Amino acid sequence: MRAVLVAAVAALCALAQPVHAQAPAYPSKPVRLVVPFPPGGGFDGIGRPFSEKLGAILGQPVVMDYRPGAGGNIGVEHAAHSAPDGYTLLLANVSMTTNPAMWKKIGYDAVNDFAPVSRIGGVSSAFAIHPSVPARDLRELMAYSKAKPLNFASPGVGTSSHLIGEMMNIEGILSLVHIPYKGTAPAVADAIGGQLDAVMVPLVSLAPHIKSGKLRGIAVSGANRAAMLPDLPTFAESGFPQIQSDTWYALFVPAGTPEAIVRRLNEASVQVIAQPDVIDRLRKTGYEPGSSTPEALGALVKSEVGRWAKLAAAAKIPKQ
Repeated sequence: MRAVLVAAVAALCALAQPVHAQAPAYPSKPVRLVVPFPPGGGFDGIGRPFSEKLGAILGQPVVMDYRPGAGGNIGVEHAAHSAPDGYTLLLANVSMTTNPAMWKKIGYDAVNDFAPVSRIGGVSSAFAIHPSVPARDLRELMAYSKAKPLNFASPGVGTSSHLIGEMMNIEGILSLVHIPYKGTAPAVADAIGGQLDAVMVPLVSLAPHIKSGKLRGIAVSGANRAAMLPDLPTFAESGFPQIQSDTWYALFVPAGTPEAIVRRLNEASVQVIAQPDVIDRLRKTGYEPGSSTPEALGALVKSEVGRWAKLAAAAKIPKQ
């Protein structure tokens, strides 16, 4: 009798086991999207429409969690050391790959501490000059800067705008003296005021001033012309294909996140970026939307980390 009872209990446990082992569908609660810069900047322009639509597709709110500081390092490090359960996402940009070359101590490994999900989009930087500088295009500016180096502003040391300027110095395209600013707005203001010869910042911040004639656009850093300024050529069209970079934005999760969750997030991200209203909204604010596979994003990060480290060393930029 005892043997029969034990067998019956064992049979019931076996039947119950698949029910208890079954994991709840992902996601079953709100998801955090870590943003490593303060609200109101470029991350909001692309992050808010993306997070709203992503939440709708996932069936759970995606809440933006701002963790600014140290050029984005604080937020990225926080995400790197969060639980790999799919409930902490990271919205990062190119600074995730430039910072390792610019900081002495950094609390994350951009290649190994994250599982890439998808690229979301990007925004080109634009190079512009004050109208008093006697040059109409890049070729004329080259000749002028050889005789008189240009005071050139960026939003700060180690930003992609700064590094693109250093690339032009190294390549011998322009002779530039870097003037770092604490942010885009003051750099643009001083360029308009004539305190600077030239400025390079994300296109969205320069487009209105180029259109109004307060600044003269020279070239954009992206692979293609920008919809906001279709008459402004790329550096490649001006004869310098090596000067190509954009401030890309992408979605990551901590390394170790289950592959099924990474794929679910990738599929949802691709859906978001394909929606016509999202495309229209992003393009109107200067972003060029575009998704990717996790593998393509991972290859981009690895390539960018090496590229910026090599450039920083060549330009002898001291680490902070």
